[in-house]
Amino acid sequence: MSFLEWPVEHRALSKQARRRRKATALRIMKSFADTFPGVEYDLLWKNPTINAQAWRFAEQRHVTICGGLVRHPAITASGIALMLAHETGHHLGGPPLDPDLRYLTWQGQADYWAAKEGMPKVFGDNARRITLRGAREIAALHTEFLDDPPDISANDRSAIFCAGALGESPPACLYEAFDRLIELRRAYSNLNPSNTFSESK
Repeated sequence: MSFLEWPVEHRALSKQARRRRKATALRIMKSFADTFPGVEYDLLWKNPTINAQAWRFAEQRHVTICGGLVRHPAITASGIALMLAHETGHHLGGPPLDPDLRYLTWQGQADYWAAKEGMPKVFGDNARRITLRGAREIAALHTEFLDDPPDISANDRSAIFCAGALGESPPACLYEAFDRLIELRRAYSNLNPSNTFSESK
């Protein structure tokens, strides 16, 4: 499952900045790999795509982050960390599951798990500060890619991250966004009977 809809970077950083960003991403990825040994983390540094992805091959869980995302000016170490937590949440976040990819947690729940469970496991007492900063960076990144709206809005995503970081229950917008997605999928299935999906909550 993709974090964003595959835009490509259009700004070049200096060589020094690129080296610094790469070292930062690898350091954070190692922290996640040490904390979640059941997930394999990969950096596709030369890939200019502004995205990250959770996927599986047989039973092996993977999280891949692309160089275009790591190099994006709106993203710092906090944003990289929260995105890695979000992608890890697709594997470990539980229901509701994605209606199309039934082996992955749905976007909003992956956000909530990332903030409430994933980030504290990696960053301990610093998790709340890093998560809230990362949430602001991700919201800023969303505003650049409005041509292809995601399953969940930037505002809802920010509210979910904040609730998780503050130890609160999932906000209503998480379930409302999921219900809207299910209704859209159901309407699509009614128009195209050969395409079916199963849902879970």
